[in-house]
Amino acid sequence: MATRHEQTPEHKKAHEIAEEALDRAAEGDPRKARELIEEAKRLDPKIGEEMSREAAEEQKQADRYVDKSDK
Repeated sequence: MATRHEQTPEHKKAHEIAEEALDRAAEGDPRKARELIEEAKRLDPKIGEEMSREAAEEQKQADRYVDKSDK
């Protein structure tokens, strides 16, 4: 269930920008990724915490997938 904060236009835009930053980092453009993260944090200072939680959850899912495929 999304919180009231997560439903704000600012939060949604910051989340989109943070996702793009992750894509840029994965593409090997850390400078652009940092710029995008800073822009996202200006829109929503809490976005870093949320993205960290999401990344940790995605890592857990990936680890479970790897564990299953090793068997």
